[in-house]
Amino acid sequence: MIYLDNAATTKMAPEVIDEMKECFEKFYNPSSNYSGSFETKKIIDKARAEIANLISAKPSEIIFTSGGSEGDNFAIKGLADANKDKGRHIVTSAIEHKAVLNTTSFLEDHGYEVSYVQPDSRGFLHISDIEKAIREDTVLVTIMMANNEIGTIQPVSEISALCKDRGILFHTDAV
Repeated sequence: MIYLDNAATTKMAPEVIDEMKECFEKFYNPSSNYSGSFETKKIIDKARAEIANLISAKPSEIIFTSGGSEGDNFAIKGLADANKDKGRHIVTSAIEHKAVLNTTSFLEDHGYEVSYVQPDSRGFLHISDIEKAIREDTVLVTIMMANNEIGTIQPVSEISALCKDRGILFHTDAV
């Protein structure tokens, strides 16, 4: 079989499987108070510390979710809500994953305005179009790194720099 959907779901790397084996055997609730749960909590805390170290963050800043969609939803709603006093405008693209589009639609139903930047005919976003969509009340720009259906890779470094220069939060779905 030839598998052509790696942009959406990719086979797990053998190194990841090896690292996860211990977790499959220690399935205890890490928030409980019995010996098995303490072992599970240690594994999670170690993973949180390793990830934080990789991205120069604090372990307390690392939040695990059940998957990318939940993570997008959590981040976008949380960032919008935490900054609603600064503005209620969000910029995204028309070709985001449903996890982002459903979340921005939810926010529109709750008083936010969303600008949907259109890609060119090949599926690429242009920084100038994102810049035009930004307003005085923009609090968040959310653009996926790589499109899960067509595989286009967006200029997230440039978008991030633009947002940083303007004091706007930037979120990317980089799953």
